[in-house]
Amino acid sequence: MIGIFALLLLCVFKYASTILVPLTFAILLSLLFAPVVQLLARLRIPRRIGAAIVVTGIVTVIAGGIMALAEPAEGWLDKSPQVLHEIEKKLQKIKQPLKQIQEAAEKAEVLTELDQNAMKMEVKPNTEKLIESLFSATPEVLTFFVLSIVLLYFMLYSGKTLVEYIIRAIFWLAHQRNTVDMGRLIQQEISRYLLTITIINICLGITVALALTLIGLPNPILWGTMVTLLNFAPYIGAICSAIVITIVSLVTFDSLFTILLAPAVFLIITSLEGQIITPQILGDRFSMNPLLVFLTIVFWGWLWGYVGALLAFPLLVSTKILCQSVDVLKPFADFLEDT
Repeated sequence: MIGIFALLLLCVFKYASTILVPLTFAILLSLLFAPVVQLLARLRIPRRIGAAIVVTGIVTVIAGGIMALAEPAEGWLDKSPQVLHEIEKKLQKIKQPLKQIQEAAEKAEVLTELDQNAMKMEVKPNTEKLIESLFSATPEVLTFFVLSIVLLYFMLYSGKTLVEYIIRAIFWLAHQRNTVDMGRLIQQEISRYLLTITIINICLGITVALALTLIGLPNPILWGTMVTLLNFAPYIGAICSAIVITIVSLVTFDSLFTILLAPAVFLIITSLEGQIITPQILGDRFSMNPLLVFLTIVFWGWLWGYVGALLAFPLLVSTKILCQSVDVLKPFADFLEDT
């Protein structure tokens, strides 16, 4: 029966993702911005107006970011065939003096003799496919965005999120008395974590963008924003960011030193953030088992796609915070610890 229930629950999470993903996203955002609404309430601003101000600010920032970053991102996507061709050529130039292989030299010569007209023919179909995929994905994106914003407004306006009712249900099932202070303490702890990790990721993105600007990499704000978002998925996010920065550096620069400089600087910055800065700020209470973190990101990424991968770690930490407050679930919280 337990196995059947688990499979049915998995199917529900999979096929109800259209509703559950924006709901989960809205819950996390409500926990993140609830202190802002409370601050506005202390300033004699009604919760309805305060929630509207916060939601309007979020929509403005997201819309402004999309408008500012859409053009450079679309430019890189449109010239992806040329980028691949350029990478292939530069890899051959790097391999040739290192390995002295005649076959590599011949392959480089073949690549340099490609007809430019044929290259243009390759770009056009890929661009059309990209545009078609964007238009086909628009209804899903709009549904996710609208549902998330509407749910977020009502959660901030009501002053009571679904987390409060979930906490009450868990305490009731665990036959443990739940006090109002305990519920508020758990929500405050989750909010503190979400706010702290968001600030850390934003600072990381700004630092990476400044470093890439000094190095001379094009569109540093785009890559800094990418690093900020992907850093919500530990390990996997840093790997993906390093790969993208390496590809851009390989296309932009010619010498081996300058090509490796950008990814090397990024790895140094993200290592300092992940190994020193974040543990010092958050402390051992939020330390997690790296293997479980990786598996959780893979699982939620498979279940809910890219958004699920980004939400996986905040959900895991929130679950740990909740389990630490419930006596029956404390062994599970210890299981999540970084031993």
